[in-house]
Amino acid sequence: MTDVRELLARNMKRCRGILGLSQMKLAERVGCSTTLIGNIEIGKRFPSAENLNKIAAALEIHPSELFAEDSKAITRMQTTQELRVCLEKKVLKAIVEALSSKG
Repeated sequence: MTDVRELLARNMKRCRGILGLSQMKLAERVGCSTTLIGNIEIGKRFPSAENLNKIAAALEIHPSELFAEDSKAITRMQTTQELRVCLEKKVLKAIVEALSSKG
């Protein structure tokens, strides 16, 4: 069984990575210090219930997903983000091609 602190740290880091958020940016969204976010992610501190709710909201997930071994919501978030990046690249390429063919 995985420790809840480890699950929280792993899921926070994973969500931050998917969303492209630094610890500083997440702290701004949550309304707390960067030090608190860092300490949570290394298992040194455990957030209050209020901060857990704020962290989840900032990461755009339900609070329970912060403690899931295999979070379907986080996996969906990652898949959605990968799809978004792929589509953005394709659209940008199409725009560049369209503009260069007119010149």
